[in-house]
Amino acid sequence: MTHDASPPPPAQVMHLVSSMWAGMAAGTLARLRICDQIAAGATTPGAIAERISASPDGVARLLRAAAMLGLVSEVKPRTFALTEVGDLLRSDHPKSMRALLDTETGPGHWLPWMRLDECVRRGQSLATEALGMDLFQYYAANPDEGKVFAEGMTSLSMGAIGAVSQAWTPPAATTVVDVGGSQGAFLRWVLSARPEARGVLFDLPNVLATAAPIPRTELVGGDFFASVPAGGDLYLLKHILHDWDDARCKQILGNVRTAMAKGATVAIVEMLIPDDGSPSPAILLDLNMLVLTPGRERTQAEMTALLAAAGLTVHQVVRTHSPFSLIEARAT
Repeated sequence: MTHDASPPPPAQVMHLVSSMWAGMAAGTLARLRICDQIAAGATTPGAIAERISASPDGVARLLRAAAMLGLVSEVKPRTFALTEVGDLLRSDHPKSMRALLDTETGPGHWLPWMRLDECVRRGQSLATEALGMDLFQYYAANPDEGKVFAEGMTSLSMGAIGAVSQAWTPPAATTVVDVGGSQGAFLRWVLSARPEARGVLFDLPNVLATAAPIPRTELVGGDFFASVPAGGDLYLLKHILHDWDDARCKQILGNVRTAMAKGATVAIVEMLIPDDGSPSPAILLDLNMLVLTPGRERTQAEMTALLAAAGLTVHQVVRTHSPFSLIEARAT
């Protein structure tokens, strides 16, 4: 007799519902910086509530949920400590993911996600309708939330960079241009691997305002739909193309193709949807793109065609132990 260990279907549906609650609870823990307070010695609901001007009962109930989710542990009645996972929600953790949870459960993301049914009907993002402007304009108009978004994308980048760094060695370069590089996490790692190179961090001026200085790097403000800095022999595009539809991707890639020095390499980091349809986080991320942007996640075949349309040929696709892949391309 075989034994099916899967929960019954009603329980699986309830798990989907409670997963939404769990994500919002974790996001609230991050947004209120409760893990920072625990790390600083406020380990009871009352002490935490006093520091963040909140209800002790509300904090206690949130902590009880956080304990069930494995973010904190109740070491004795109404006294909490951080778990290894909860430790990542400290703002000062070197691999902090606090801002990522904050931004993914904040208004800039969840107001558009409430329009998912209509996004599916129309086949396009309704973020502009939900926010009154497109996502990037929204974050520019709401700089505090925009700063959290930039920090969240940096923490996501760190995971991608960690995976890429184990699988890929940057080619020799004199000038490395990070296109749409936000706070420059990818560029910083590439320059550490190539100490002979100088860097150019290129993004919108309001984004660069949040970036810390990077040794051997010039910060250049601009719009990659208009042009990108010329003369680089290594161009980085990490999590850029998935924000845009094919036409605008071709425009970005065409500008890179025009700007790059002879023999230059383009290094693109994205999650690729498996061509065989096997499960992947990229599939849910693609739904996030439908909700928030004009973009999408792509298969390797789709990415190859997109690059070819911009005059670029795939040199190699580097898989990592994570959902992220690195695509190297060169001028055709």
